Amino acid sequence: MNLVADIGNSSTKVAVFDGRSMVARLRTEGSPAGAFRELAEKFPLRHAVISVVGRKEESVWNTLKTICPDALFVTGTTPTPLRVCYDNPQTLGPDRLAAAVGAAALRPKTELLIIDIGTCLTFDRVSADGRYLGGNISPGLGIRFRALHEQTAALPLVTAEETAPQWGTDTVSAIRAGVMTGTEWEIEGCIRAFRKEFPDAPVFLTGGNARKFCHGIPVERQEALVEAGLNEILLHHLSQQPQTD
Repeated sequence: MNLVADIGNSSTKVAVFDGRSMVARLRTEGSPAGAFRELAEKFPLRHAVISVVGRKEESVWNTLKTICPDALFVTGTTPTPLRVCYDNPQTLGPDRLAAAVGAAALRPKTELLIIDIGTCLTFDRVSADGRYLGGNISPGLGIRFRALHEQTAALPLVTAEETAPQWGTDTVSAIRAGVMTGTEWEIEGCIRAFRKEFPDAPVFLTGGNARKFCHGIPVERQEALVEAGLNEILLHHLSQQPQTD
């Protein structure tokens, strides 16, 4: 079985895969070392893969290596089933790459748009012939709310809710409507532009805030798309290793 860890800006997702089937998933706001040990006690883990947004924490990496010594650390330059067409792959976030790989594994040989609504709002493209084409990065909900509060003299700090009015009737609801409705229109505008060029192509939605958006729009929601993609990258890596008797 494979241990998969996605260490993001605000939380860590840890999952276990048996082949391509996810059999367990944990989410933690703190260090994932405890989650690693918990899953190692429950499952016969043979391999591991990890992606980190930001600086690699040696303590976390060392804990993972004690469980799976051959653990794979994914970066933008790690070989994957996709051909990466990015000017500087060293700067490509491994979570963006993994989400693209995960989507391409679910819907191969077709044009794809992958939207991840997390700390950042990212839009990524995969071509029908298996090329990762890059995409866009925009502020996520939390960043937008904090920017309004921190960059102005009087606006309060507001948080997201499951729904927001189209128009606010006081300052708090106006901020919530502006951020959430504006984000929704940004997402829907990107989907419209993509489907104008590729009318029947799939659009994937993932990330911690994905459930708040695109109701009534045909999209494929995949909560664990990054984890599935990391597992695909690990399987690809293992397939390239020399076979031993």
